[in-house]
This record gives sequence, structure tokens and C-alpha cells, in this order.
Amino acid sequence: MSFVNGEPSAPGAADVFSQVAELKRQNAELLAINLILHERIKELDFSQHVFNDLFKNYNLDSTIKSILDMATKITCSEAGLIMLGDNGFRSFKIISALGVFELSLKEYLQNNTSMFLACASSQEMVLTCGDSAFEPLHNLDPSLRSLMAVPLKTESRVIGVIVLMHRHQGRDNHRIDYDENQRSTIMTFAKQAALILDNTRLKIEFGRKELYLKTITALTSAIDAKDRYTRNHSRNVARYAVVLGEKLGLSSEEIMNINYGAILHDIGKIGVPEATLNKPGRLTPHEFELIKTHPTIGVNILAPIDFLEEAMNVVRHHHERYDGSGYPSGLKGESIPYAARIVAIADAWDAMTSHRSYRRALTVEAAIRELQAGSGGQFDPAMVNIFTYIIQKNRI
Repeated sequence: MSFVNGEPSAPGAADVFSQVAELKRQNAELLAINLILHERIKELDFSQHVFNDLFKNYNLDSTIKSILDMATKITCSEAGLIMLGDNGFRSFKIISALGVFELSLKEYLQNNTSMFLACASSQEMVLTCGDSAFEPLHNLDPSLRSLMAVPLKTESRVIGVIVLMHRHQGRDNHRIDYDENQRSTIMTFAKQAALILDNTRLKIEFGRKELYLKTITALTSAIDAKDRYTRNHSRNVARYAVVLGEKLGLSSEEIMNINYGAILHDIGKIGVPEATLNKPGRLTPHEFELIKTHPTIGVNILAPIDFLEEAMNVVRHHHERYDGSGYPSGLKGESIPYAARIVAIADAWDAMTSHRSYRRALTVEAAIRELQAGSGGQFDPAMVNIFTYIIQKNRI
């Protein structure tokens, strides 16, 4: 607006054109922002649907494939792969790939995973033409235009890497590089994807453990049921061992391993003749040697199950004696695994206080005297003191 003699005058044509041009410019900016926001909303909505599906998924392979598929769509990538690594972030293994790229490039990435160590700091790594690390990749696959590696990181550790690639011939309408918006979006996505991936692995691992334990516990129950006098023996031993472990101040993980070991301690008896197990009288030397094989048989049964490694110490050594005269290894004193010393006491207590084919159950008082008599010989003396205190206070 212009002024004449201090009074406003009608705007000139130039002013009007200038204002219209400014309005058009602002409107164009708003339309562009609106388009970006609209695309962002669509992207977030898509992400939410995918994440909801992934959270319900118990299949690790399909979870990984879905994560990789979405990562390539978010970044408009032509190809990609996911590598999972060990806890120390020292090496990776390619476990899923998407798109078409040279096999030699895939082999190079698998054999040179150290190039992704920068991702351990939770930062993405982008390589393009001009970067020295990009040159060998481009030589192997001339269609490769750029590569981005994004860490899959939970709260405590990096579990893997998403590798994304722009790969195409020429410089046509395909993207050559990854822009800031894509890099920011994929980093946010990768954090959520890592949590989902880790959660899926945990669900599968938990389910696998439950299945193994149910199967093995059923076997143990079948062994206990061979003799009506020993029915529920393994469960009783586990109950006593857990109470003693808790009184000793052990961690929840240690208690869990003691519980598993106690439940499974006699599983090797499945390989011992039933007539020997249920013999009412004294065993012959040969029969006793057969009985003494059950810890080793038990360990061989459980050996393929990696998460029972600590529990296997109980299975193997619950018949060792504190004075070194036990079996199968003749371990002595504190060289006997802690959990095995606990279960040895619990095992003996249930055996003494239960009816057996060759004798009636001892009274609590008599069983305590037997435990104390074995203190320092058969049993860890400190543990005997604590266990008898628990019994006398009626804590079990």
C-alpha cells in the first residue's frame, strides 16, 4: 500500500502482483508441507499395522523378512539384507536378503562384517561413490549406487544390522543417495524392529524351554512312577533344594537352575534296569555299579539342550561326597558344584523321610541326626546346618 500526503492510497498494480506472488509462494510451501505430512501419516500408519502384526508373530524367519521388506520400502531401496551378530558384536551372519544383487557382493559383505562395527555406536553408516570403502563394493556390483547400514539395537546391546542398497543402472529417476528424512525414519524404525526381533527370539526361546522341560519332566515322572515309593521324589527334591537355595541367598537365575537340576537329577535312571531300581534288599556290587551310571546317562540325555548346561552339573555331580568318596568324578569339598551340594542334601532328605521298598520312612528327628552324622563326610557341613535349621523351624 502506498501513501499520498500522509493518507493511504489504493495499491498499485505492482504491489498487488507482489502480494499475489507471495501468497502463491506461501501456498506452494503449504502444499509441499501438507504433501510431506500426508506421506508421513501414511508411512506411520503403515508402520503401525506392520508392527502390530510383528508383535503377534512367533515365527522368527517371517518376522525378519517383514522387517527387511518394510525397511526397503521406507527407504525406497532396491535391495537389502539383515545380519545378526553375537553378543560381543564381533561378527555377523547374513540371515535374510531381499532384491537382486551380485552374489560376489553378498559374499564380500559376509566376509568383511568388520566394516559395520561403526554401527555399534548406534549410528547409521552411509557409503556412496567417492568413499574409499565403497569402491570395492562398486567393483563387485557396478549397479550399486549407495549403501546404508543401520544398527538393530535393544536397550542393552546391538543384535544386528540392516543393510540397504540403491542399486540400478545409470542415473535415471531412481534415487542415488539416502536423504536425511529417510535416514532419520529408518533409524527410528530400526529401534522398534530390534525390540520386536529380540522379543520374538525370547518368545521362541521361552516356548522351546517350556516344551523341553515338559517333555523331560514327563520322562522324570515316568521314572518316579516305576516305584510307588518314589512317586513325586523329583518334585519333592526340587522343593527342598529351592528352599535351601533361597535361604543361602542365591539369585533367581541360580534358583531356577537348581530347580531344573533337581527335577532332572535322576533322569538317567531311565537307562537302569527296573529290577535293580526296585530291588527290596541290598544291591550286589554289579547292581550298584549299574546304579552309579545314572548320572552319566542323565548328562548324555540332556547334552543337546544348551540352556540346561548349569542344571547338568547337578545331574552329573549330585552323588559326589564332600570327603571325595562319591561318584562319578570323586570330587571333594568345594570343587563339587554349589548346586549339586544343595541337591545332594535335598535328595537324601526326601529319601530318608519317604517310605521305600526296603524300609519305612525315618522320623524328622532321626533324619536330622542322619544328616548331621553325614556332615563333612557326605554333605557340605555349612549347608547341613542351614537345612536342619530350616527343618526345625518348620520352614518346609
